[in-house]
Amino acid sequence: MNPKISLIRNILASSFIISFLIITYACQTTSDKQEANQENVDSKKQAKQKAWDASTPLLQRITLGSEGIIRNVSWGQDMSTIAEKVELSETQPSLGKSYTQFFDDTDLNFVDITYLPDENNRVKGIILNIFLEEQDEVLDLTANFKEYLGSIYGNGRGNAKKIVWKNENTQVILEDVGTSKDPGIQVVFSKIN
Repeated sequence: MNPKISLIRNILASSFIISFLIITYACQTTSDKQEANQENVDSKKQAKQKAWDASTPLLQRITLGSEGIIRNVSWGQDMSTIAEKVELSETQPSLGKSYTQFFDDTDLNFVDITYLPDENNRVKGIILNIFLEEQDEVLDLTANFKEYLGSIYGNGRGNAKKIVWKNENTQVILEDVGTSKDPGIQVVFSKIN
């Protein structure tokens, strides 16, 4: 056999083996990363579900569940697919939709839920304006929200009147917006690019 042909075959065989090993390693690394990302997502979902399960009945009623950002709504969800089972608010924002959920028959204990759309009519913001008859109830709910949001988003920053949490795609602001006559809080969820 010609030594040049033998050398070319050896080079081609070596190139093939090296290419195969590189591709195999790259696929394995990608698979490992995907597996780790899925485990991270599953872990976050479990932590969120656990925090929701441990929350008070009022907080559960306001948040509806642990899916999505809040009230089982996700960023980028088409506004027409929001499945609220409470009535539309008396006044509607210029952009988006607003709903009111009453907690009793007094009309003093309620949450106004406003969904804000982006330019493609997809959810980019959710505002909860929560008013309760008694200041002590608002203080208890505020403490519950702080614990709930802290378990999902980590430590918040702020003061007694306003706290901000952030993760890679969401910012949450919890703020005391009440007065002595109308105690309440506002919780604003905003999509971060």
